[in-house]
Amino acid sequence: MTKNPAILFVCTGNTCRSAMAEAMWRVMGHSRVGSAGVSAWSGLSAAAHAQEAVLHYGASLKEHRARDLALVDEDYDLVLTMTHSQYQGVLKARPAWSGKTYLLTEFVGESGDVVDPLGQDFAAYQATAKEIHTLLQKLKEVLA
Repeated sequence: MTKNPAILFVCTGNTCRSAMAEAMWRVMGHSRVGSAGVSAWSGLSAAAHAQEAVLHYGASLKEHRARDLALVDEDYDLVLTMTHSQYQGVLKARPAWSGKTYLLTEFVGESGDVVDPLGQDFAAYQATAKEIHTLLQKLKEVLA
């Protein structure tokens, strides 16, 4: 794997977790990145709390629009999901991606799912953004 692989982050609706991961990864200097949801309503804006939470990391979701996995036509080197069920969803929808799809936490040597903050207060989004940022820092180390 290259030091700067093209990465697709995947969650459920692509308005919180995967969108935050994409925005923060981009700010960390990686332009070959995208995000999608296994059951997203394409065109939705990122959740307001998600938009606010990434500002702390110098990222922006102002222009983000949700995208369903079915609409992804770019080629990615690595597909990283936020939960086990999303991992299964990607493999079901895109069997050809089985060799490059991983649970983000497991890829960086951790375990468990990144919990969805949808519908919760801003503190939950801040906690999720912090967790994702920490995982992305570990991702940088793994890819180095």
